[in-house]
Amino acid sequence: MKVFLTGGSSLLGRTVAEQLAARGDQVTCFQRSPSGTGTTDVLGDVRDAAAVLRAAEGHDAIVHLAALVAPRPTWEEAYQVNVVGTQHVVTAAARCGRLLHVSSPSVAFDGGPAVGAGTEPARYRGRDAYARSKAVAERYVLEHAVVPTVVIRPHLVWGPGDTQLVGRIVDRARQGRLVLPDHGRALVDTTYIDDAAASIVAGLDRTGDSDEAVGAAWVVSGGDPRTLAELVEGILAAAGIDPVVRSVPAPLLGVAGRLVGTFWPGDEPPLTHFAARQLAVAHWFDQTHTRRVLQWQPKVGIDRGMDELGRWFASHR
Repeated sequence: MKVFLTGGSSLLGRTVAEQLAARGDQVTCFQRSPSGTGTTDVLGDVRDAAAVLRAAEGHDAIVHLAALVAPRPTWEEAYQVNVVGTQHVVTAAARCGRLLHVSSPSVAFDGGPAVGAGTEPARYRGRDAYARSKAVAERYVLEHAVVPTVVIRPHLVWGPGDTQLVGRIVDRARQGRLVLPDHGRALVDTTYIDDAAASIVAGLDRTGDSDEAVGAAWVVSGGDPRTLAELVEGILAAAGIDPVVRSVPAPLLGVAGRLVGTFWPGDEPPLTHFAARQLAVAHWFDQTHTRRVLQWQPKVGIDRGMDELGRWFASHR
């Protein structure tokens, strides 16, 4: 299969491209900088409709991962990349035959916990520009699908080389600014990078053989919820950092997040109200139906993943 993949320079994009190539697919990665995957690269921007159409021509399927992921993007920035860029991909997919769109569980976040939840509608309409723009994009994908389409929402992806979850936790700890709400008691599902990529590959395959999977969004996770404190301490131990983390009452952290997110002078505040609320409540998901439909199972998980993370940090010291 000839697969056109957007966002190949991200950790998840690279891993998906490598898994596709390893099984024999021909992969073209489309992003603004080289992907480093060893597959074919076409440099471009998803905001450029003509560039997306040209690069996608002749492919059998599209995997759309490109997105603006930032703690505090402007609404216009997030909308142009995450919504308009997705609209361009949907148009291109009509010429390719099928589409796998990568979304985020944050599109359904309503401020409360998700305890044994399934896949809720993309209803987020709050202030966080990333989550809101991804919700708009996901709704557009499903409402305008003219080819078999599956949406995958990987939950809290992490692993070696991760600059988002792992990188930020380690950076905050080294700066002495890492705090957790309520001692990090919330139970949280995460997804190791190789497992997340495999779920996307499985979702792409289901666009061709599963009426049940097509036209729907699916939250995927490792299905092994741990307390936030255990996860953070495991990451810090893997990085060789003393895993002692300060605790702040969740309401106080929420107020701090709102103030810091509003008044922080740089592009990346250390905390936002949205992030503070997400950290304070449980997020774990019933994966039984999802795994049956996608024909996918995580193979690495948290414990082996932490070992891999530790080896990666040791090799980069």
